[in-house]
Amino acid sequence: MISLKNVSKVFKNRFGSVHALDGIDLSINKGEIFGIIGYSGAGKSTLVRLMNLLEAPTTGDVIVGDTRLTQLPPGQLRKARRKIGMVFQHFNLLWSRTVAENVALPLEIAGVPKREHAARVKELLELVGLADKADAYPSQLSGGQKQRVGIARALANHPDVLLCDEATSALDPKTTDSILDLLKEINRKLGLTIVLITHEMHVIEKICDRVAVMESGRIIELGDVVEVFSRPKTTTTRQFISQVTGSEQLDDDVLRQIGPGTLLRCTFLGDAASQAVISQLVKEVGVEVTIIQGQIKRLKEIAFGTLYIQVPGDIDVEARTVAYLKKQGVHVDVLQSVEGGGAQ
Repeated sequence: MISLKNVSKVFKNRFGSVHALDGIDLSINKGEIFGIIGYSGAGKSTLVRLMNLLEAPTTGDVIVGDTRLTQLPPGQLRKARRKIGMVFQHFNLLWSRTVAENVALPLEIAGVPKREHAARVKELLELVGLADKADAYPSQLSGGQKQRVGIARALANHPDVLLCDEATSALDPKTTDSILDLLKEINRKLGLTIVLITHEMHVIEKICDRVAVMESGRIIELGDVVEVFSRPKTTTTRQFISQVTGSEQLDDDVLRQIGPGTLLRCTFLGDAASQAVISQLVKEVGVEVTIIQGQIKRLKEIAFGTLYIQVPGDIDVEARTVAYLKKQGVHVDVLQSVEGGGAQ
């Protein structure tokens, strides 16, 4: 549905050049909810603006559906953009227009006959739960309601793709969840491909099918959300995951309170999360286990858990423990050896 091939973006200023994106290759499937996460300056907002060519790439191709946007003349590009809706962080509503008039704006720009506006606007306001706010002005709305207007406006021209640039960043947690639920419903009802730009892992966890993690203009990790959560490959990804699963590492206070031994981080997924793996480890392998901390969550309807345990600091014991856990489908990271009073 969306394909970026060797895309780079260089911004020039009086001090030199800034490489915002560096050799991005990315494919997003039709009908999926795809998340792009990264810290400030990672290049994620530049990347999403390249998907509708609000920013032109310095090098590379951008293809949406069967259309190579990077080869279109201006007139055809404007027409192609009608099939790519965009939702912004700060709503970008026109304060002098009513809610209905804001939603109708893309129809006016596209030259849709005015007699067709009312039916489409009514349909969209019902979809986003604002049927009773048609004559209200943005100043009379809450933040969540303003974003619902922004979403309705983005859907006006029956787009195939909806790009959301930090669409929930200005909202409180409860309102964020309501907007994410709405986007999930829109995806299900309309079969829309949705791309979410965010710095909040909760957004990825709640509704995304796949996720790309960005850092310094590159994609450093890409995959199914469950796989990325359970098998993070980079420090940046683990830091993001810690937003929703707890600290990536044990606190120093916890480390100081445990005795000598080998510290293991065990990641349980699916069936392994509901089995008595640790008690069976003690019973079958005969190893002494100290449980430090852990939790189990549900991710995309799949049980997902992280457990920190400590076993005696013996190479043979460690090897037998790790081998047994892996055989049971548990992913194990050997974090460090701990001597009484803290980490080495």
